[in-house]
Amino acid sequence: RTYEKLLDYNATARHFVPRQHGYDGPSPSSLEELTAEHPQIQFRKDHLNRYFIALIGRAYDAKMVQYLDMVGRIHTPQAGNKLINVPLVQMNALMGALSSILIESISEWPLDASQRLQTIQAFNKLLWIQNDLITRHYTTSAT
Repeated sequence: RTYEKLLDYNATARHFVPRQHGYDGPSPSSLEELTAEHPQIQFRKDHLNRYFIALIGRAYDAKMVQYLDMVGRIHTPQAGNKLINVPLVQMNALMGALSSILIESISEWPLDASQRLQTIQAFNKLLWIQNDLITRHYTTSAT
């Protein structure tokens, strides 16, 4: 669902045309070639699934903080492919979309109302931390 939404708009879809770091399959040559079924998008979907699994299943220790920080860095020219530079406004929109997806998913879990609310609040806090770790890679130090 996430990638279908991202591919609906040229402003966000264009970031998936350049070869993604770590992907060695065929890359699309244009936006017209890019679909939700393209192997490079499947590669990205796999990464997003691993991200969700990490949010749910990993220990929250120094390694997890490094992982969350890396998630912010890879969407800028500072890591991975130097051609990938997703504007911060689009990263913020992505985090909002991911928040909605998580809330919708958690709402379907077999939890009582109190547990559901606490779980949604916990993930909401986590996504704010993730957003902060993303934003720091878009700022320049004042010297």
